[in-house]
Amino acid sequence: MKAASISLKILAILAACFCVYAWVDTRGKISGAEELMKDVPGATLQEKSSNIPGILSEKAKTESSNKAFRASVSSLEAKLKSANSELESERVKNVKVNSELTSAKAQIATLTSDVSKLNGQVAQKNSLIEQYTKELAEKNAMLANNNETDALKEKVATLEAQLKSKTDELAEANKKAKLMEMAEVVEVIETDASGKKVKRKVVKTPYIPTGDVATVVAVDTVNGMVSINRGSKAGVKESQKILLKREGKLVSEILIAEAGDDFSVGLINRNVAIPETIEVGDLLELAAPQQAADKPVPAAVPAQPAPAADAAAETPAEA
Repeated sequence: MKAASISLKILAILAACFCVYAWVDTRGKISGAEELMKDVPGATLQEKSSNIPGILSEKAKTESSNKAFRASVSSLEAKLKSANSELESERVKNVKVNSELTSAKAQIATLTSDVSKLNGQVAQKNSLIEQYTKELAEKNAMLANNNETDALKEKVATLEAQLKSKTDELAEANKKAKLMEMAEVVEVIETDASGKKVKRKVVKTPYIPTGDVATVVAVDTVNGMVSINRGSKAGVKESQKILLKREGKLVSEILIAEAGDDFSVGLINRNVAIPETIEVGDLLELAAPQQAADKPVPAAVPAQPAPAADAAAETPAEA
């Protein structure tokens, strides 16, 4: 019994110690909970705990709102990055366009300077021509009045040759000056290496014919014949093939059937280029005439009946 009593006392002491420990632990948890919930409205833990679901709901709403805000910020940042990229691309384009514009202005300035120089050369050559003309007139007067020697005649011939040379130089200088004045800066659209269309300014000069130029005085579209104001005086011969060009582009080929002094009639080769575009009044370049074999000129082949629309279109030209 005594041993059992001691065991019971020990158990009672242990139970008391456990109760004290449990009370202390519970009190610590309560203190910790009070510390964590000190900002939650309510006088007691029970009142505060009843407000926790609302607080958690507000927290969830706040987190959801923050998430949406962060997504909006990310979207705005992406748009801003795209806008910056586009602005940079436009800036690069503007820099390139400004560079091309500066280059075009420099070309214009160079052309203006060249025209000014040519005008100066023209003025100088005009002065020389006036001087040579005056000297020539003086020498001619001396020849008429004094019947000077052959040496003086030779000098006059030399002066005449110099006058012709300077006159030719003046004509060439005038041609160059006129070409420079007719030059213009035009804007063209090209595709760069990346496939984008860009604008570029270039200097465009007019086409200058290299051969003799003739005027079309008559067109017979039915029989395929054309008449021009160049004949044997200009070196045109019968049975001669002549290429007709407009601004350097081939229009047709004709075979000369008749060549007068100042006119000629040719048969149009309908199979070469675009002979249907020849009209009265056209200025056409005579290119690289070739002598055909000596044989009779073939008779003109009558043209096939043209559609009503084509005939109506050609009527004004024949008139």
